[in-house]
Amino acid sequence: MSEPSRTNSSEAIRVEALFRALRTVSADLEIGELIRATLHAATSLFHTRQASAWVRTAGKLALQLTGTEGLEEPLVDGIELVGRSGGLVEMTALAADKPMVIDCGARADGLVDVYAASGIEQVLVLPLVVRGEVVGAILLYSAAGRMWLDADRELGALFARQLGSVVSGALLLADARSDTARLRAVQELSWRLNRIQGVNAIGEAIVAEADKLIAHDTIRVYRVDAANAMCEPIAFQGEFLGIGRPSVEQLRVPMGKGITGWVAEHNQAVRLADARSDSRGRQVGDRRGAESMLVVPMAWESRVLGVIVVSRDGYDHFSDGDQRMLEVFAGYAAQSLVGADAFAELERQRLELANRLERQHRLLEISEQLLATLEPASVLEKIADSLGALVAFDSLAIFRLDHAAGVRRAIVVRDPEAAAILAHMPAINAGINGWAIANGQAVLANDAQNDPRAIQIPGTPVVPESLIVCPLVADGLTVGTLNVARIGKDRQRFSPDEFELARLFATQASIAMRNAEAHDAVMVAAEHDPLTGLRNRGSFERDLASAVGRSQPFALLELDLDHFKAFNDPPLGLGHAAGDALLKRVAAALQETVRGSDLVYRAGGDEFWLIVPGASRTIAEEITGRIKTAVLRAGVADAPVVTASVGIAVFPDEASTPTDLAARADEAMYAAKASKA
Repeated sequence: MSEPSRTNSSEAIRVEALFRALRTVSADLEIGELIRATLHAATSLFHTRQASAWVRTAGKLALQLTGTEGLEEPLVDGIELVGRSGGLVEMTALAADKPMVIDCGARADGLVDVYAASGIEQVLVLPLVVRGEVVGAILLYSAAGRMWLDADRELGALFARQLGSVVSGALLLADARSDTARLRAVQELSWRLNRIQGVNAIGEAIVAEADKLIAHDTIRVYRVDAANAMCEPIAFQGEFLGIGRPSVEQLRVPMGKGITGWVAEHNQAVRLADARSDSRGRQVGDRRGAESMLVVPMAWESRVLGVIVVSRDGYDHFSDGDQRMLEVFAGYAAQSLVGADAFAELERQRLELANRLERQHRLLEISEQLLATLEPASVLEKIADSLGALVAFDSLAIFRLDHAAGVRRAIVVRDPEAAAILAHMPAINAGINGWAIANGQAVLANDAQNDPRAIQIPGTPVVPESLIVCPLVADGLTVGTLNVARIGKDRQRFSPDEFELARLFATQASIAMRNAEAHDAVMVAAEHDPLTGLRNRGSFERDLASAVGRSQPFALLELDLDHFKAFNDPPLGLGHAAGDALLKRVAAALQETVRGSDLVYRAGGDEFWLIVPGASRTIAEEITGRIKTAVLRAGVADAPVVTASVGIAVFPDEASTPTDLAARADEAMYAAKASKA
């Protein structure tokens, strides 16, 4: 009878040791210290050198390895790796609320050789259960030759039952402390985010600060581009197997595609113990093992502005608490994005207003320059040169309307196909130009090649084109159009502001053209003889001075009609009307007789002057002969015959000043006239 007594005594000692161990363990509710104390107590109580502790943190689906004692590094690495994937035999056998023994020689998780190398034959698994839920497990490892007995199991059950409540309380305390600390961190981070005004900078700040909230291996921050239905990566940290640091293109996700796209589309967070098992997954990199993933939307007023994605190698690393905390942080981040958007919009409006004011100021400056240009050809060139400072273009054309012929003609063209455009003379009412002319409205056609009103200019290629057509109006009448275009598939479309600016410019250009043409008409009237259309005496005096100033040889001819008074006055004359008609015919005859570079003037009455550039006296005398013949032919039958007397002076051989030249020619002319008397 003495043997049972010794056995009972031994069990009593072990139970007493158990309760002493539990009292020691329960003295500290800090989870790290609790686990270390538990492992030390367990190895002493069960006479083993090796043990491990596994606990389930709040909201996680699987137990996590939280401490070991006496285990060699290869074994720790092996069980941790398999544990991350959720395939560790001890963990899959935890459904029963009682201790169990695992034979390491018949394991199904691929760790047979690892355990054999460590000399471990059996594992005693002690589940820690609270109110029917497994919150952890203590694993005790037997060395070779040591077998776990029923007594070990019974003692282990008692140990685990008491320890479960202690561990559960410590976990709750740790979660509370963690949540408090993380909430404080969230508040600090949100304060920092609200001070950032750029969307990309917000993304970078989220990446930089997220490790204070949740442990992760990679983090991606996306901005949702609703207009293009894309999730655009704006910040990233971490590497993917087989890729390393991915490119933006590799991370870009369409709305509704992949887990990220699904979250962006449905505005729901997703937490996955292993992303490989989710059918929505989109593989990035060469992943082979389990990957925990937490994907949270950044939403504002039910609108998803972005998505935060965190991942971690291994199985089920993220908890309910992690998700809650990241969702709180994502809410603050969404507010920051809204603020950044508002700031960006204000900045865009400010810049747009500043640009508009600058362009309008530039328009005023250009308008002043245009209005100060009073030569018609020059004002057209200045229009072409000036518009580019306001609205960038690839092609420009100014068209004039020829109402008599019913066509429009290009008069200024800045385009690679200028020759074809200048040669083409379409009907006034044809094409987009025709519509603008008929309706008196400017046209913005950002896809002009597809516009049903468009016509193709022969000899020019069909290309994508953005086109602005502005009517040019003078005194209520459309006299032409101003066309500007951007060409090519990569062209920037004209904005409404640019369209409005082109319209304003066209209005100013119309005024400048009208003023220049009116000024030109006045100048022509002031410098030309109203009867014959030849240049008048004032023009002659200026041009003679200019010719002398150029110091190039020329001949000056003075012509006076003989017998013009007799042709004009009674009793033999035909009257002043006939005299005026004769003067017109003489003027026309002179212009037809001289060269294109020669200048003809009517000085008054029946007196004419000619400046003949490059002419010697010999050439001047030849021209004089032709002039006399032409004047004679301009006469009228049955009327006094009108002839011409011509005087010549050659610069610089015969005179070197305007006064001397005119005097010498005048003297020669009167000498010729006297010889006929």
